[in-house]
Amino acid sequence: MQTLFGEFEDKNEKALKIIAKGSQALSKNQQLFNKLTKRIKTLEAEIINENEKLSQLLTIHSKEINPLQIKVAHLRVKLAMALAETVPVNKFTKKQVESIRYVIIDQCGEAFSYIEPNPEQEAFYDKWNDVPYKEEIGQQAEATKEMFADYMSNMFGMDIDMDNIEDSPEGFARFQAKIKEQFEQSQQAHQQSNHKKSKKQQALEEALKAEESIKAKNIRSIYIALAKVLHPDTETNEFLKAEKEEIMKKVTSAYDQKDLPALLKLEIEWVHKTSEHLEKLTDDKLKIYISALRQQADELESERNNLKFHPRFAAIVDYAHHPLKNAMYVIRKEKSVLKSIFEDFGNIIATFQRPTTKKQILEFINTYERDEDDDDFDFDPDILSMYFR
Repeated sequence: MQTLFGEFEDKNEKALKIIAKGSQALSKNQQLFNKLTKRIKTLEAEIINENEKLSQLLTIHSKEINPLQIKVAHLRVKLAMALAETVPVNKFTKKQVESIRYVIIDQCGEAFSYIEPNPEQEAFYDKWNDVPYKEEIGQQAEATKEMFADYMSNMFGMDIDMDNIEDSPEGFARFQAKIKEQFEQSQQAHQQSNHKKSKKQQALEEALKAEESIKAKNIRSIYIALAKVLHPDTETNEFLKAEKEEIMKKVTSAYDQKDLPALLKLEIEWVHKTSEHLEKLTDDKLKIYISALRQQADELESERNNLKFHPRFAAIVDYAHHPLKNAMYVIRKEKSVLKSIFEDFGNIIATFQRPTTKKQILEFINTYERDEDDDDFDFDPDILSMYFR
């Protein structure tokens, strides 16, 4: 059956789509081919849209929320320091001092999630806490690494060296690639250590090997075919020569990476441009393309689903899963709450800096502890500040 390739609605993108010529219907594999290419285009668009949404939310968060979080963080430390100054001038019991110490450490801990303590703040924290700030940070980092390493070991039987992870998006990406490689190796080792394979398993593995062999041959054949028609030295027209040079760079890169989907797209885009190279896709070739496209669709779907968990978007992870409109509502609400907290913290700090009765301080501490024991606790300065009115 003769075939030709159409375009998606976006005129700048060539579609990997087979359209029947005449009255004959598309074969099952041709329909599946079209379904997968459509799915890939949809996923690519969804990734772009999701990335734009998350980037927009991150920008808004950086302008609207983060500055307030930093201001509130500084006030938390001031509140802790003001509370600490009440201890020498009041006769508190050891238990009461311990309760005050708890509030001081808790407020500083909350603050240091958003700001790096200066030397004075760090010294103050170290005075009240059993473990110095720098040592505590190191312990937390080690504990997090150990938890992740244990999880990977228990779930996938993988040994992870967390000390080699670079603290950057690029380093994390390299870590992810290494994890994937280690996981695949562990899966292969696990399969090899299993009991003797059945004939059905052996047949399946042989089929997979044959498919990989055909795929490798197709990668090479596509590369050679494209290299012949795209080699810049065969073109006298300067404009077309430059165009071929750019396409050839993509072809070579895709071939070096053994990226069949990328080569496939480049091949069909060129075929679409040059009708003299249009040829019928055989069923065997379609099967290889379908396998590659299915793999590409799976990878894109995973990329889309995991985008919100990228370290770049860590600051907005709490509402990254919301649609943009809903996320904007959450941001506005959070901004309003932060403004209220900022104002009330200032009032509480001012109260502590004035002569304050021992009873007022203890009522503040007791209310703080009761509210924090509540599962739905959300530190509300409005409630606490009523004890100083």
